[in-house]
Amino acid sequence: MRKNAILLISVFLFCSVTALSQNTSQPEDKVVSFDTKTHDFGDVLITDGPLSCKFVMTNISNNPIVIHNVVSSCGCTVPDYDKKPIEPGKSTAIEVTYSNDQGPYPFNKTITVYVSGVNRPVVLKIKGEVHDRPKSLEELYTVRMGPVAVRSNTVSMGYINQGRRKSEDSEIANMTNQPVKVAVSTDEAVTVSITPNPIPPRSSARVKYVVNTGVGPKNWGKTVYKVAFTTDGKRQEGGVTLNATINDDFDNMTKRQIDRAPVIKLDNTYNELKEVKSGSVVRKSFKVLNTGASDLSVYKVDVDGKNTKVLTRMPLTVKPGGSATVDYSFDASTGDGETIDVLTLTTNSVSKPQVNFFITANIVK
Repeated sequence: MRKNAILLISVFLFCSVTALSQNTSQPEDKVVSFDTKTHDFGDVLITDGPLSCKFVMTNISNNPIVIHNVVSSCGCTVPDYDKKPIEPGKSTAIEVTYSNDQGPYPFNKTITVYVSGVNRPVVLKIKGEVHDRPKSLEELYTVRMGPVAVRSNTVSMGYINQGRRKSEDSEIANMTNQPVKVAVSTDEAVTVSITPNPIPPRSSARVKYVVNTGVGPKNWGKTVYKVAFTTDGKRQEGGVTLNATINDDFDNMTKRQIDRAPVIKLDNTYNELKEVKSGSVVRKSFKVLNTGASDLSVYKVDVDGKNTKVLTRMPLTVKPGGSATVDYSFDASTGDGETIDVLTLTTNSVSKPQVNFFITANIVK
Protein backbone atom coordinates (compact mmCIF):
# COMPACT_ATOMS: atom_id res chain seq x y z
CA MET A 1 0.00 0.00 0.00
CA ARG A 2 2.80 2.40 0.92
CA LYS A 3 4.60 1.68 -2.36
CA ASN A 4 1.41 2.34 -4.32
CA ALA A 5 0.89 5.62 -2.49
CA ILE A 6 4.43 6.75 -3.25
CA LEU A 7 3.97 5.79 -6.90
CA LEU A 8 0.72 7.75 -7.13
CA ILE A 9 2.34 10.81 -5.55
CA SER A 10 5.25 10.61 -7.98
CA VAL A 11 2.89 10.35 -10.95
CA PHE A 12 0.84 13.27 -9.63
CA LEU A 13 3.94 15.42 -9.22
CA PHE A 14 5.13 14.50 -12.71
CA CYS A 15 1.76 15.31 -14.28
CA SER A 16 1.46 18.53 -12.31
CA VAL A 17 4.91 19.67 -13.36
CA THR A 18 4.22 18.69 -16.96
CA ALA A 19 0.94 20.61 -17.02
CA LEU A 20 2.63 23.58 -15.40
CA SER A 21 5.44 23.54 -17.96
CA GLN A 22 3.01 23.49 -20.87
CA ASN A 23 1.36 26.66 -19.61
CA THR A 24 4.50 28.52 -18.52
CA SER A 25 7.22 27.56 -20.97
CA GLN A 26 10.08 30.06 -20.88
CA PRO A 27 13.52 30.52 -22.44
CA GLU A 28 16.17 28.17 -21.11
CA ASP A 29 18.08 30.84 -19.19
CA LYS A 30 14.96 31.57 -17.10
CA VAL A 31 14.55 27.95 -16.01
CA VAL A 32 17.85 26.04 -15.94
CA SER A 33 21.59 26.58 -15.98
CA PHE A 34 24.36 24.14 -16.84
CA ASP A 35 27.89 24.08 -15.50
CA THR A 36 28.93 23.52 -19.12
CA LYS A 37 27.27 22.53 -22.39
CA THR A 38 30.36 21.10 -24.02
CA HIS A 39 32.74 18.48 -22.68
CA ASP A 40 35.98 18.06 -24.58
CA PHE A 41 37.73 14.77 -23.81
CA GLY A 42 40.72 16.05 -25.75
CA ASP A 43 43.16 13.50 -27.12
CA VAL A 44 42.43 9.94 -26.04
CA LEU A 45 43.54 6.48 -27.11
CA ILE A 46 41.21 3.85 -28.46
CA THR A 47 42.63 1.54 -25.79
CA ASP A 48 41.26 3.87 -23.07
CA GLY A 49 37.85 2.24 -23.44
CA PRO A 50 34.51 3.98 -22.72
CA LEU A 51 34.66 7.67 -21.79
CA SER A 52 32.24 9.27 -19.32
CA CYS A 53 31.44 12.80 -18.19
CA LYS A 54 28.72 14.67 -16.30
CA PHE A 55 26.69 17.78 -17.10
CA VAL A 56 25.28 19.42 -13.96
CA MET A 57 21.90 21.12 -14.43
CA THR A 58 20.45 23.50 -11.83
CA ASN A 59 16.81 24.57 -11.54
CA ILE A 60 16.95 28.38 -11.34
CA SER A 61 13.17 28.84 -11.64
CA ASN A 62 10.56 29.11 -8.89
CA ASN A 63 8.82 25.85 -9.79
CA PRO A 64 9.76 22.16 -9.78
CA ILE A 65 10.84 20.78 -13.14
CA VAL A 66 11.54 17.37 -14.63
CA ILE A 67 13.71 16.05 -17.41
CA HIS A 68 11.25 14.47 -19.84
CA ASN A 69 13.83 12.81 -22.06
CA VAL A 70 17.48 12.87 -23.13
CA VAL A 71 18.30 11.78 -26.68
CA SER A 72 21.78 11.27 -28.15
CA SER A 73 22.72 11.70 -31.80
CA CYS A 74 24.39 8.28 -31.96
CA GLY A 75 23.97 4.84 -30.44
CA CYS A 76 27.61 5.04 -29.36
CA THR A 77 26.63 7.76 -26.85
CA VAL A 78 24.41 6.76 -23.93
CA PRO A 79 22.91 9.31 -21.49
CA ASP A 80 21.75 8.52 -17.94
CA TYR A 81 19.64 10.91 -15.88
CA ASP A 82 17.31 11.14 -12.87
CA LYS A 83 13.62 11.21 -13.71
CA LYS A 84 12.53 12.66 -10.35
CA PRO A 85 11.25 16.26 -10.08
CA ILE A 86 13.96 18.84 -9.41
CA GLU A 87 13.02 21.44 -6.82
CA PRO A 88 13.92 25.14 -7.23
CA GLY A 89 17.58 25.73 -6.44
CA LYS A 90 18.45 22.04 -6.65
CA SER A 91 20.74 20.34 -9.18
CA THR A 92 20.92 17.05 -11.01
CA ALA A 93 23.57 15.42 -13.18
CA ILE A 94 23.22 13.99 -16.68
CA GLU A 95 25.92 11.36 -17.15
CA VAL A 96 27.01 10.63 -20.71
CA THR A 97 29.13 7.66 -21.78
CA TYR A 98 30.83 7.44 -25.17
CA SER A 99 31.64 3.85 -26.16
CA ASN A 100 34.96 4.80 -27.84
CA ASP A 101 34.85 1.75 -30.08
CA GLN A 102 34.38 3.48 -33.44
CA GLY A 103 38.05 3.61 -34.42
CA PRO A 104 40.67 6.38 -34.34
CA TYR A 105 39.04 9.59 -35.54
CA PRO A 106 37.62 12.86 -34.15
CA PHE A 107 34.13 12.60 -32.66
CA ASN A 108 31.51 15.26 -31.99
CA LYS A 109 28.21 14.05 -30.54
CA THR A 110 25.13 15.97 -29.43
CA ILE A 111 22.81 15.18 -26.53
CA THR A 112 19.37 16.80 -26.66
CA VAL A 113 17.68 17.42 -23.29
CA TYR A 114 13.92 17.96 -23.02
CA VAL A 115 13.08 19.81 -19.80
CA SER A 116 9.64 20.84 -18.55
CA GLY A 117 9.09 24.58 -18.50
CA VAL A 118 11.71 25.22 -21.20
CA ASN A 119 10.35 26.33 -24.56
CA ARG A 120 12.93 24.45 -26.65
CA PRO A 121 15.29 21.51 -26.14
CA VAL A 122 18.73 22.12 -24.64
CA VAL A 123 21.62 20.79 -26.72
CA LEU A 124 24.77 19.48 -25.01
CA LYS A 125 27.89 18.30 -26.79
CA ILE A 126 30.79 15.92 -26.23
CA LYS A 127 33.83 15.88 -28.45
CA GLY A 128 37.38 14.64 -28.65
CA GLU A 129 39.88 12.95 -30.88
CA VAL A 130 40.67 9.25 -30.64
CA HIS A 131 44.14 8.03 -31.65
CA ASP A 132 45.54 4.57 -32.14
CA ARG A 133 48.88 5.68 -30.66
CA PRO A 134 50.22 8.60 -28.61
CA LYS A 135 51.04 11.62 -30.79
CA SER A 136 53.52 14.43 -30.29
CA LEU A 137 52.55 18.07 -29.80
CA GLU A 138 53.83 18.81 -33.30
CA GLU A 139 51.44 16.24 -34.77
CA LEU A 140 48.45 17.49 -32.77
CA TYR A 141 48.97 21.27 -32.95
CA THR A 142 49.90 22.19 -36.50
CA VAL A 143 49.09 25.94 -36.65
CA ARG A 144 52.15 27.62 -35.15
CA MET A 145 52.16 31.13 -33.64
CA GLY A 146 55.61 31.70 -32.26
CA PRO A 147 56.11 29.53 -29.15
CA VAL A 148 52.48 28.38 -29.10
CA ALA A 149 50.29 26.45 -31.53
CA VAL A 150 46.63 25.50 -32.07
CA ARG A 151 44.92 22.71 -33.98
CA SER A 152 43.03 25.06 -36.27
CA ASN A 153 42.96 28.81 -36.84
CA THR A 154 39.14 28.81 -37.10
CA VAL A 155 36.51 28.08 -34.45
CA SER A 156 32.82 27.66 -35.32
CA MET A 157 30.52 29.34 -32.79
CA GLY A 158 27.39 28.23 -34.67
CA TYR A 159 24.11 30.14 -34.36
CA ILE A 160 23.72 32.80 -31.64
CA ASN A 161 20.50 34.69 -30.88
CA GLN A 162 20.83 38.46 -30.81
CA GLY A 163 21.57 39.68 -27.28
CA ARG A 164 22.67 36.22 -26.10
CA ARG A 165 26.06 34.69 -25.46
CA LYS A 166 27.66 31.42 -26.46
CA SER A 167 30.93 29.70 -25.62
CA GLU A 168 33.18 27.13 -27.27
CA ASP A 169 36.18 25.31 -25.81
CA SER A 170 39.45 24.67 -27.57
CA GLU A 171 43.13 24.13 -26.76
CA ILE A 172 46.46 25.86 -27.19
CA ALA A 173 49.87 24.26 -26.72
CA ASN A 174 53.23 25.52 -25.51
CA MET A 175 55.75 24.07 -27.95
CA THR A 176 58.83 25.18 -26.01
CA ASN A 177 60.75 23.95 -22.97
CA GLN A 178 59.95 27.07 -20.93
CA PRO A 179 56.65 28.33 -19.42
CA VAL A 180 54.84 30.77 -21.72
CA LYS A 181 52.48 33.55 -20.61
CA VAL A 182 49.73 34.20 -23.18
CA ALA A 183 47.58 37.33 -23.54
CA VAL A 184 44.86 37.98 -26.12
CA SER A 185 43.37 40.98 -27.91
CA THR A 186 40.02 40.74 -29.66
CA ASP A 187 36.65 42.41 -30.34
CA GLU A 188 34.77 43.83 -27.36
CA ALA A 189 32.04 41.20 -27.80
CA VAL A 190 34.56 38.41 -27.22
CA THR A 191 36.25 37.22 -24.03
CA VAL A 192 38.96 34.57 -23.95
CA SER A 193 40.28 32.65 -20.95
CA ILE A 194 43.27 30.30 -20.93
CA THR A 195 43.79 27.71 -18.19
CA PRO A 196 46.50 27.26 -16.97
CA ASN A 197 48.32 30.46 -17.87
CA PRO A 198 51.33 30.56 -18.02
CA ILE A 199 51.25 27.31 -19.99
CA PRO A 200 53.77 24.77 -18.65
CA PRO A 201 56.55 23.60 -20.98
CA ARG A 202 55.58 21.09 -23.69
CA SER A 203 51.94 20.91 -22.62
CA SER A 204 48.51 22.21 -23.57
CA ALA A 205 46.00 24.56 -21.95
CA ARG A 206 42.24 24.92 -22.25
CA VAL A 207 40.94 27.96 -24.16
CA LYS A 208 37.38 29.18 -23.64
CA TYR A 209 35.99 31.55 -26.26
CA VAL A 210 32.82 33.48 -25.31
CA VAL A 211 30.86 35.64 -27.76
CA ASN A 212 28.33 38.03 -26.19
CA THR A 213 26.18 39.56 -28.93
CA GLY A 214 24.71 42.00 -26.41
CA VAL A 215 28.05 43.84 -26.19
CA GLY A 216 29.35 46.33 -28.74
CA PRO A 217 27.94 47.06 -32.22
CA LYS A 218 24.96 44.95 -33.25
CA ASN A 219 25.92 42.38 -35.89
CA TRP A 220 23.65 40.16 -38.00
CA GLY A 221 24.06 37.04 -40.08
CA LYS A 222 27.54 35.72 -40.75
CA THR A 223 29.91 37.48 -38.36
CA VAL A 224 33.66 37.06 -37.96
CA TYR A 225 35.61 37.86 -34.79
CA LYS A 226 39.42 37.98 -34.73
CA VAL A 227 41.53 36.81 -31.79
CA ALA A 228 45.23 37.75 -31.67
CA PHE A 229 47.74 36.17 -29.29
CA THR A 230 50.64 37.80 -27.46
CA THR A 231 53.29 35.61 -25.81
CA ASP A 232 55.61 37.01 -23.18
CA GLY A 233 54.84 40.54 -24.40
CA LYS A 234 55.32 39.87 -28.13
CA ARG A 235 52.34 39.85 -30.48
CA GLN A 236 52.39 36.82 -32.76
CA GLU A 237 51.38 36.71 -36.41
CA GLY A 238 48.23 34.85 -37.38
CA GLY A 239 45.62 34.19 -34.72
CA VAL A 240 42.23 32.55 -34.51
CA THR A 241 39.00 33.46 -36.29
CA LEU A 242 35.63 32.89 -34.60
CA ASN A 243 32.78 32.35 -37.08
CA ALA A 244 29.22 32.95 -35.88
CA THR A 245 25.78 33.36 -37.42
CA ILE A 246 23.63 35.84 -35.50
CA ASN A 247 19.83 35.58 -35.74
CA ASP A 248 17.00 37.50 -34.12
CA ASP A 249 15.86 36.34 -30.68
CA PHE A 250 12.24 35.17 -30.61
CA ASP A 251 12.33 33.36 -27.25
CA ASN A 252 10.47 36.03 -25.26
CA MET A 253 7.72 36.66 -27.80
CA THR A 254 4.12 36.16 -26.68
CA LYS A 255 1.65 34.05 -28.67
CA ARG A 256 -0.01 37.25 -29.88
CA GLN A 257 3.32 38.62 -31.10
CA ILE A 258 4.08 35.36 -32.90
CA ASP A 259 0.64 35.34 -34.50
CA ARG A 260 1.16 38.90 -35.72
CA ALA A 261 4.79 38.42 -36.75
CA PRO A 262 6.04 39.28 -40.24
CA VAL A 263 6.24 36.47 -42.78
CA ILE A 264 8.85 36.66 -45.53
CA LYS A 265 8.37 35.34 -49.05
CA LEU A 266 10.46 35.80 -52.18
CA ASP A 267 8.94 36.18 -55.63
CA ASN A 268 11.52 33.60 -56.72
CA THR A 269 14.18 31.61 -54.90
CA TYR A 270 16.73 31.52 -57.70
CA ASN A 271 17.85 33.30 -60.86
CA GLU A 272 19.41 31.32 -63.71
CA LEU A 273 21.56 33.73 -65.68
CA LYS A 274 22.54 31.00 -68.17
CA GLU A 275 25.51 32.16 -70.30
CA VAL A 276 27.29 35.31 -69.15
CA LYS A 277 30.19 36.67 -71.18
CA SER A 278 33.48 36.83 -69.29
CA GLY A 279 34.28 40.39 -68.18
CA SER A 280 30.68 41.59 -68.30
CA VAL A 281 28.53 42.78 -65.38
CA VAL A 282 24.85 41.84 -65.17
CA ARG A 283 22.44 43.71 -62.91
CA LYS A 284 19.38 41.88 -61.60
CA SER A 285 16.87 41.99 -58.75
CA PHE A 286 14.30 39.99 -56.83
CA LYS A 287 11.37 40.96 -54.65
CA VAL A 288 10.88 40.44 -50.91
CA LEU A 289 7.22 40.20 -49.85
CA ASN A 290 5.73 40.47 -46.36
CA THR A 291 2.55 38.42 -45.92
CA GLY A 292 2.50 38.88 -42.14
CA ALA A 293 0.82 41.41 -39.88
CA SER A 294 3.77 43.56 -38.77
CA ASP A 295 6.84 45.19 -40.31
CA LEU A 296 9.41 42.85 -41.83
CA SER A 297 13.07 43.74 -41.34
CA VAL A 298 15.81 42.34 -43.55
CA TYR A 299 18.81 43.05 -41.37
CA LYS A 300 21.54 41.82 -43.67
CA VAL A 301 22.23 39.90 -46.87
CA ASP A 302 25.34 37.70 -46.82
CA VAL A 303 26.93 36.58 -50.08
CA ASP A 304 28.49 33.15 -50.43
CA GLY A 305 30.33 33.41 -53.74
CA LYS A 306 32.86 35.54 -55.59
CA ASN A 307 30.78 37.11 -58.34
CA THR A 308 27.73 38.68 -56.70
CA LYS A 309 27.42 42.01 -54.91
CA VAL A 310 24.25 43.25 -53.17
CA LEU A 311 23.46 46.82 -54.25
CA THR A 312 20.44 47.54 -52.03
CA ARG A 313 21.35 49.13 -48.73
CA MET A 314 20.45 47.23 -45.57
CA PRO A 315 18.54 47.09 -43.27
CA LEU A 316 15.41 46.93 -45.41
CA THR A 317 11.88 47.41 -44.03
CA VAL A 318 8.79 45.93 -45.71
CA LYS A 319 5.31 46.90 -44.50
CA PRO A 320 2.57 44.24 -44.02
CA GLY A 321 1.19 43.27 -47.41
CA GLY A 322 3.96 45.17 -49.15
CA SER A 323 7.12 44.32 -51.06
CA ALA A 324 10.62 45.65 -51.63
CA THR A 325 13.26 45.08 -54.28
CA VAL A 326 16.75 43.76 -53.64
CA ASP A 327 19.15 44.75 -56.42
CA TYR A 328 22.37 42.85 -57.05
CA SER A 329 25.09 42.67 -59.68
CA PHE A 330 26.85 39.62 -61.09
CA ASP A 331 30.43 40.36 -62.17
CA ALA A 332 31.82 37.80 -64.62
CA SER A 333 35.34 39.23 -64.63
CA THR A 334 36.54 36.40 -62.37
CA GLY A 335 36.02 32.67 -62.77
CA ASP A 336 34.81 30.64 -65.71
CA GLY A 337 32.39 27.84 -66.37
CA GLU A 338 29.41 27.05 -64.16
CA THR A 339 29.12 29.01 -60.91
CA ILE A 340 26.61 29.30 -58.09
CA ASP A 341 26.36 32.14 -55.56
CA VAL A 342 24.05 32.10 -52.55
CA LEU A 343 22.48 35.17 -50.93
CA THR A 344 21.33 34.61 -47.34
CA LEU A 345 18.81 37.09 -45.93
CA THR A 346 18.72 37.44 -42.13
CA THR A 347 15.27 38.68 -41.04
CA ASN A 348 12.85 39.11 -38.13
CA SER A 349 10.44 36.55 -39.62
CA VAL A 350 9.80 33.95 -36.89
CA SER A 351 8.99 31.19 -39.37
CA LYS A 352 12.04 31.92 -41.57
CA PRO A 353 14.76 33.91 -39.81
CA GLN A 354 17.05 33.14 -42.74
CA VAL A 355 16.10 32.75 -46.40
CA ASN A 356 18.37 31.76 -49.30
CA PHE A 357 18.34 33.09 -52.87
CA PHE A 358 20.45 31.23 -55.46
CA ILE A 359 22.19 32.67 -58.51
CA THR A 360 23.52 30.31 -61.17
CA ALA A 361 25.49 31.24 -64.26
CA ASN A 362 27.77 29.81 -66.93
CA ILE A 363 30.67 32.20 -67.56
CA VAL A 364 31.87 31.89 -71.16
CA LYS A 365 34.63 33.60 -73.14
